[in-house]
Amino acid sequence: MGKSRTRRFGNLRPNPTGLISERNMEMDPELGTDPQQNSGVPATITNIIEKLQASAAEERTCGCQLLASIVSQPKAIGFLLQENVVKIVAPLFLDSCTDVRKSALGALRNMSVYGHPDVCDVMVAKDVLTPLTALIRQYGDNWVPQKECTKYDTSNSVLIEAVELLANLCESSNIAVQWFNKENLLQVLLPLLKVDTYGYDLSLAVARCLHVVSDNNKDVSKVCQQSEVFSQLLSIISAAPSGIDAVLFRTLVTGILLNVTDVDLTKYYAGIVATISEVLEMDCFAVIVAALEGNHETTEEIESEMSWPEVDKLLSAQGISLELLANLCYSDDDWEDMEGLQSSESSDDAAVEAAPETTDVMEDTVGTLCLSSEVSSAFLEKDILSKILRKAAPLDIALMLRLNSSQRGRNTLKKLADLQTRALLCLSNLVAVIDESCFTQLVPLSSMWTELYKLASTSKEGLNEDYTWAVTSAMRAVIHRLADTQMSHFADTSDSDLDFLVNLAKDNKNRDTQINIVRIISTVGCALSANAQPHPLLKKIGSVLADVAFYADDLVVTAEALDSLFDVFKEDHTDEVVREIGLVEKLVALQPSFRTKVSHQRKHLGENYAVVMMAKSNLAGYIKYKQSQK
Repeated sequence: MGKSRTRRFGNLRPNPTGLISERNMEMDPELGTDPQQNSGVPATITNIIEKLQASAAEERTCGCQLLASIVSQPKAIGFLLQENVVKIVAPLFLDSCTDVRKSALGALRNMSVYGHPDVCDVMVAKDVLTPLTALIRQYGDNWVPQKECTKYDTSNSVLIEAVELLANLCESSNIAVQWFNKENLLQVLLPLLKVDTYGYDLSLAVARCLHVVSDNNKDVSKVCQQSEVFSQLLSIISAAPSGIDAVLFRTLVTGILLNVTDVDLTKYYAGIVATISEVLEMDCFAVIVAALEGNHETTEEIESEMSWPEVDKLLSAQGISLELLANLCYSDDDWEDMEGLQSSESSDDAAVEAAPETTDVMEDTVGTLCLSSEVSSAFLEKDILSKILRKAAPLDIALMLRLNSSQRGRNTLKKLADLQTRALLCLSNLVAVIDESCFTQLVPLSSMWTELYKLASTSKEGLNEDYTWAVTSAMRAVIHRLADTQMSHFADTSDSDLDFLVNLAKDNKNRDTQINIVRIISTVGCALSANAQPHPLLKKIGSVLADVAFYADDLVVTAEALDSLFDVFKEDHTDEVVREIGLVEKLVALQPSFRTKVSHQRKHLGENYAVVMMAKSNLAGYIKYKQSQK
């Protein structure tokens, strides 16, 4: 049946400011509004704009710093864009004063972090890339940083800010990536990967930028395939790291290497997986405890998250490592197949419904993933699955309470939650494709399911929806694999197990989470319906899925519930249950409204078009078949 698919990971964007993203925060009432204007623009923003346009460099620097400090407030960004602040700040990248340059770059970098992704598109449309490119080009022609007598190299810090901003823009805007290619900025940045010359701060910023822009970028891949560049990347990832900076740097460069297309990396997979394994083996909790023990002061500087660089860098390295592992199990060809299907949006409904034999075009998650024998062997040798599970494990309560007592600690807890989420998503990819010996020799599937069940229980206690989606994604993958290998495991499924899943779905409005739960229930149902003697729980499963199909607000969730019903009750020996729950009658009643929804929303379904259209076709076919049996 047609089913929605799990996408590969995107890139991990760090929070460079150390501030908490106050997404639910109202504009600070102390900002007020400018009494001289009728636009309702806060007085503070009016003051900032005046400073940005001042003749004195100190005033311009102050304006940029004030701007950087308020963009964590969502409403502030709206006012700032309304006042065309990007057009005002971007030329300051080339200001004669170095402090102004750095502050201007930092302000727009903060805006790119805290704004919605489309804010980066707005910044690109406001031509932020022209002065940014001009600035970066000043560092070409064998530039090397110069240490000043009493303070850091300010020109070096300006370039770091510029590269970080460029990375954020490219991560969110395809136009920015196209600009990057057109302006050949790769040739400027590649030499800056030489840590011995440029130091880790700059080389790390460049590595993250190249990790972002190399993803699915043929222009960048073509350059990276050149023997000299490829050898440089290989030498970085093969070097033994000494310190957290080196660990993060090697991890980012590993990501760049894996993004290179049209190169056979087979003989390097063992080394790449070993590198990733080493990062995951590092005890982030020991680093956190050491940071806690080392900082007893309560000054503002110590309370800043930026006072914990090793913690931040290690968590970033481990998050990226999980991303890389997940993507090793992913095939772009599968998404090309899906895009081909959804491009048929203009096809006639009758043509879709006349082709029920195509319902197996898209399988569940397993069909979207692939794993070469070289990668599989490396995963098994390094016991990657166990390492991922440890990253997904619940946090120690005592450490959690200790971290929760300070702003710095609460920020670290958010990063740890993000790491857990990535571990769970990585687990969902690996479970689908990893060799069965990993389950029999290392981590039994049944034990994994039990642990995930516990994590899902904790996800109902105030954790974010991304975490719940990740938990249910992992549960979906595990139970699908269980159904393939250990059918007897489902015989003990109880009413309370099903109630737990139903309540979990009710508590979450996220589409992907709801689809995961529908598919978990479907897998249980399919396993129970495999026996000629229907399991007592099938009636409840059928009723639950029918209710989802009827009452779900989301058309895609409805489609998934319908496909699940067709999967569970496709065999003739389930007809008794079908009659007892009145399934055919319910589907007949649902059909008109479902057709109407599809007709109204088909142009907005995007990648879900094929899933919904297949469900529509199968609904008509299922009703027709069951009615013919009467």
